[in-house]
Amino acid sequence: MSTVKSQMGFAPIQLSDEERELVTTVRQFARRHGFAPSGDSPTRGGFDREFSVELANRGWVGMTIPVDYGGTDRSGVERCLVISELLAAGAPLGAHWTADRQTAPSLLLNGPESLRQALLPEIAAGRCLMAGGFSEPDAGSDLASVRTRARKVDGGWRINGRKIWTTDAHRADYIEVLCRTSDSPKKHEGLSLLVVPMDAEGLDVRPIEGMDGEKHFNEVFLDEVFARDDWLIGEEGSGWNQLTAELALERSGPERYLTTFPLFEAFVESRKIAGNSNAAHELIGRIIAQQMGLREMSLSIARQVELGGSPVAEAAMAKDLGTELEQLLVDKLWTFRDEALPPGPAAERFHAFLDINRLRSAVFTTAGGTNEVLRLLVGRQLDKWAKTRKDWVLRSPLAETVFDFANGIFEESPATRSAPRGTEDPGSARLVEILREGGFLGVSIPEKFGGGGSYQDALDVVASAAYAGASTPVIEGPVLAGFLLSHAARTFPWETELAVHAQGDLFAEIGDGQTLLSGRLHSLRWAKYATTAVVTVESEGRSYIATVDIADLDIENFTVDIAGEPTSTARLTNVIARTFDASDLSQEELTGELNKRATLARSVALAAALQRTAEMTIEYAGQREQFGKPIAHFQAVQTHLTRLASEAQRVAVLVDAARERVERDRSFPIGIISAAKVLTGEAAVVAARTAHQVHGAIGVTMEYPLQRYSKRLWSWSLADGTTEESARLLGRRACATDLGAWRLITSTDGGDEDA
Repeated sequence: MSTVKSQMGFAPIQLSDEERELVTTVRQFARRHGFAPSGDSPTRGGFDREFSVELANRGWVGMTIPVDYGGTDRSGVERCLVISELLAAGAPLGAHWTADRQTAPSLLLNGPESLRQALLPEIAAGRCLMAGGFSEPDAGSDLASVRTRARKVDGGWRINGRKIWTTDAHRADYIEVLCRTSDSPKKHEGLSLLVVPMDAEGLDVRPIEGMDGEKHFNEVFLDEVFARDDWLIGEEGSGWNQLTAELALERSGPERYLTTFPLFEAFVESRKIAGNSNAAHELIGRIIAQQMGLREMSLSIARQVELGGSPVAEAAMAKDLGTELEQLLVDKLWTFRDEALPPGPAAERFHAFLDINRLRSAVFTTAGGTNEVLRLLVGRQLDKWAKTRKDWVLRSPLAETVFDFANGIFEESPATRSAPRGTEDPGSARLVEILREGGFLGVSIPEKFGGGGSYQDALDVVASAAYAGASTPVIEGPVLAGFLLSHAARTFPWETELAVHAQGDLFAEIGDGQTLLSGRLHSLRWAKYATTAVVTVESEGRSYIATVDIADLDIENFTVDIAGEPTSTARLTNVIARTFDASDLSQEELTGELNKRATLARSVALAAALQRTAEMTIEYAGQREQFGKPIAHFQAVQTHLTRLASEAQRVAVLVDAARERVERDRSFPIGIISAAKVLTGEAAVVAARTAHQVHGAIGVTMEYPLQRYSKRLWSWSLADGTTEESARLLGRRACATDLGAWRLITSTDGGDEDA
C-alpha cells in the first residue's frame, strides 16, 4: 500500500511493540485502583499530590524530560498513551498536570538553563504544580491584549497586573505569567513569559467559586511582584510564540476528549443493570466512533510534536471537535438521569459522574481558548489544507488513472454531469464501460480466479471515482461477488463480464446434477451491467455460494436511487444455479465477512466524496465575493468551512487507520470498520448541509458539480448498512465485555478489540 503524499500533519499512527507493552502496563496499574468520582479538578480526574509522586516514581510524570534533569526521556507519543490510560480510568492528575504538559516542554525548548535546573527535576518527581497566568478580564481568547506589565529592574523584573480564570493558583507552587515587557505597534510583539514562586511578595490569590461549589479558578493580583532575570523563559519579547506552542500542547492532548470518559464508561457499565436498549447502544456506538477518530488525531499530533513540529492549527481542530463531543456526551446522558436503575454501586457511580460533569460541562468549550476563536485560527489554514485533499485520495497510480478516466468524461461531455431524479447517471454509466474495457472490474481478485490486484487497490478505485463524483459497481462486483467466487475457488471472466453480489431470501432444491433456486432478491444493484448474480444460500444447516445468470431472473421494481445508480429486486422460480459450492463458513460468518468488506469500502467512498465536498466549498468561498470581499472572510462562513474541514479530516484519519489495520493484519476488525461507517455516515449529512449553506442557490443547480457529491453523500450514507446499524453494533460490543468501550477506542492503533 502506497503512502499518502500529504495529510496536513495527521499521519496514521502505528504503535511499536514497546509502546503497546507500555499501554498494557499502565492499564493494569490504573484499573486496579477503581478511582472514585471527584469534583476536585474533575477535568483532570481529581487532585492528589501523593498519587502524582507515585506516578513519578513509576516514570510516568515528566516522561519527555531527559534523564539528566530527572526524567525518563520517553517520547511524546508514549506520554500521550500513558495519560490516555490514566484519564480513561479516572486517575487524579491535577497536582502535576500543567507543569508536566506545558511547562516542561517549553523549558526544554526555550530555557533558560537556570529554570531547567530548578524546575525540571521537581516536575519529573511529581512535586511541581504550575499555574498558568495567561487570561485577564479583558484578554481571554485574545491573549495578545494582556495588560499585565513587567518593567526591568536590577536583577530582574517587577510585575504589575491582574490575572483571572487561573486554574489551581490557590494551591500552586509556581505561576507562569504572560506579561508585556516592551511596547510595540504589533500587539503580539513585546510579550514575555516569567515564572514566579507563589509565595512571592505582592501575589494575592482570590479563589472563584464555581456553580458546582468547587474552587478551581482563581483571580491573581500582582503588585510589584519580583521575578528574577534568569526565570524569564527564553528570550525577552518571544512570549507570544512560546505561548502559542504551549497552547498547542494544551489543546491537542487526550484530555480534550477523555475527561468525560469515566462518565461514559460508567454509563456503559450501567447498561448491564438497565437492560437492552437500541437507543442506548446506538448512542454508545456514536460516541465510540468519534472518540476513535479523536484518538488518532491526538496521537498524530503528539508524533508531529515529537518530530519537532508545531501543529497549532491541527491542535485547534482537535480541541474543537473533542470538547464539543464532551459537551454533547453530557447533554445526551443527562436524558438518562432519571432513568429507573436498580440501586447499587453501578447506578451511584454513573449518577455521581453525571452530576459532576453536568455542572462542569459549560467550560469544556471555553477552557484553553474558546472554540469559536479556535475555528478562526483553523480557518486561516484552510486554503493550504484543501490543497492536500487530492493527494490524500489519489494515493496510488491506479487511483490517479481511474480519476483521470472519470474526470475526463465530465470534461469532454458536459451532458454527463447531470442526472435528473429517476434517471441513471450517464457519467457513471460511461465510467463503468471504460473500467470494463480496461480490465479494472476484476480488481482485488487473485489472478488465478480471473482478476488482479488487492483489496486495497479496489479501495483506491472506489475512492478515486467518488472523488470525481462518479459511481461504480466495484463494491457489489469484485469486492463482494469476487470475494465469494474466490472463496469458492471459482474462476470468472472479469476482463469481459461483471458479476454482482445480490442479497435475498432463497431456498435451494438440490438434485442430481443441478440445483434449483427459488425466492426473492431484495437488493440487486447494477444488474444492467452484469451477466451474473452471486448469492449465498443456506440449506440443511450448510451454507452455499451460488451463481445465476441475470437473464434468468424475473427483474422487478427497476429503479434508480438519488445518486443515479441502478437498483432492483428480482424473483427466482426454479432458476438453475450455474454453480453451487459448499462453504466451510456458516451463513452468519459469510454474511459477516461480506458486511465488513462492503462497510469499509463504502466508508472509503464516503470519505473521498467528503474531501472533495470540503475542498470545493473552501475554493468557492475564496472566490465568491459579497460586499466587496470573498465570503470566506466573513466569520460566520469561516466557521462553516472549519467545521466542514474538521469533519472531513476526522473521517480521513479513521478511514486511514481502518485501511492500515486491514493491510497489516490481513483481517477485517469489525470495531474500527463499523466506527468508520458511523463517522462517515454522520459526516456525510453534516457536510452536504454545510456545503449547500455556503454555496447558496448555485449549489442546488444541475450545472454546478456540488450536486454530484451531495447526492452521493446522502445515498451512500444508507448503503451497506446504515449509520444507526453500525452504531448499535459498536454499542452492543462495548457493553458485552469489561472495558469494552475503551478496548474498541484503543484498537485504532493496533490494540485487540476484545482483549
